Amino acid sequence: MWLVTCTALILAALPSTRPDTPPPPPTSGYASEEALVRYVRGRLLEEQGQSVEALGEFYRGLLLDDRAPSFPRRVSELSARLGDSERSLEFALRAVTLDSTDARSQWLRGTALLNLGRDQEALEALTRATRHDTTEAEYFRALARVAERLDRVELVAQSSRNVVMLEDDDAEAWFQLAAADARMGRFAQAETELAEAVERNPIRPGIFFLQGWIQESLGRPARAADLYRQHLDIHRDDQTARRRLVNVLAQENRYREAYEHARVLAKERPDDLETRAGEVELAFRLGRRKEANALLERWRLERPHDPEVTAQALTVMARRGDAARASREVEAWARSQPEDHGRWLVAGRVHGIAKQPERALAAFGRAIELAPDSLAPRVMLARFHQEAKRMAEAERAWLAAIEQFPDVGALRLDLALCREQQGDIPGAEAAVRDALEREPDNPVALNFLGYLLADHNRKLDEAVDLIRRALVHDPRNGAYLDSLGWAFYRLGRLEEARTHLEQAVALTGHPEVHEHLGDVYKDLRLLELANDQYRKSWAADSTNERVRDKLEGSR
Repeated sequence: MWLVTCTALILAALPSTRPDTPPPPPTSGYASEEALVRYVRGRLLEEQGQSVEALGEFYRGLLLDDRAPSFPRRVSELSARLGDSERSLEFALRAVTLDSTDARSQWLRGTALLNLGRDQEALEALTRATRHDTTEAEYFRALARVAERLDRVELVAQSSRNVVMLEDDDAEAWFQLAAADARMGRFAQAETELAEAVERNPIRPGIFFLQGWIQESLGRPARAADLYRQHLDIHRDDQTARRRLVNVLAQENRYREAYEHARVLAKERPDDLETRAGEVELAFRLGRRKEANALLERWRLERPHDPEVTAQALTVMARRGDAARASREVEAWARSQPEDHGRWLVAGRVHGIAKQPERALAAFGRAIELAPDSLAPRVMLARFHQEAKRMAEAERAWLAAIEQFPDVGALRLDLALCREQQGDIPGAEAAVRDALEREPDNPVALNFLGYLLADHNRKLDEAVDLIRRALVHDPRNGAYLDSLGWAFYRLGRLEEARTHLEQAVALTGHPEVHEHLGDVYKDLRLLELANDQYRKSWAADSTNERVRDKLEGSR
């Protein structure tokens, strides 16, 4: 038995040779027979669990032969096992210097760097390891870990996918693959991958949360709520999951349950403005006006000199509670420091919500007077007109903002949207082209114009070209893929439209994208698939009468 093991170890220690050369004699890979014996003894001691003694043999062998990469590689690996990352890195570098194509040495170098917090260097070494050997799952696991730390989500997905291809039973790799795809908006794909992870390890922490997030993103809020609740049964202090649960419960009009969890959130995060506002808003939605007003008063008394708290509290009051009172209080608050243009901006917004347009216009006008070189008051004034459907006034406000701030390209896109909403498509197109003259490679403007043309069935070939140019800058942008799919749909190129819109749905889950894909499926005579997309669109946006009509027409 000892002879068989020893022979195997000797053969494993020999350097690799090209297939077209005869194998060397057994001892030719080392400078001396004694060096080979030291290597074999070291490996035998490793097998017996005597790591320190094995290191001694490898060190002695290295003194006898400093050209054999197997010695520093073994020292590096044993040092890593013993928790000495510095020494592991030192000897991994020696091994790599002797043979830069050795995948295991590159992996040892990368994992040592990773353990030492030198992530960018680790990424380079681990990438080399996976290039030199595509059959070792552990190399891809390490690459996925460093990619996660560097927020390289696409690389996390690629590496995890390689792991599961090599080792199908790796539940953690399936989970990491699902999480990465979900982060990139590929929710349908993530759902399938997560099912593989659950099958292999149904009790893995975080399973319920990730399932809930995927279900929420796929337009299944009721199922998502159940999963978030299961997650919170185990992880009661996970306030991120609780916030998501509040959102899906509110989306389902389950305000009582949402309010219970919102109260827990507000208690845990008393300084979080959004959380406190959500608690008050849900109290108003439940008709508990006295309770909601008490919460508002307590909130404002806790931070009486914080303008953000006052602004948020009065906005919620105007939207859900006593609008007239909110309007009065915000006016008095603004007048208490009449030279503060920020207070007049808040006043304008609250007056607008309270249906006090004259007061709103006066407040925005006062903010512009106080801060003539500030962009925010002009933008808020234009948006106020636009939300109130006063499109001519909105257009004039956008033009005034552009005149004052000619270098802010986004203002021209706002003007284009305003003109489109008025039905002035040529004017909208002109505004975007003006923006592109100044920034010809701006992907937002390229996509805006491409979608505008496609949506109104104009210059469709140019629309495709514009959107493709936008995708060069951001190839995984779901909005851009939706635009391209819609342009292909307008051209009657249904299979190409389907391909891009299926990607866009997976990336965004947006109700309009579901509707677009439904239209494509309908024209392809895939009626069940079409209705499924319309249902998802309607579930996410029940105000879209166009989608409702499509659903009713299919019955």
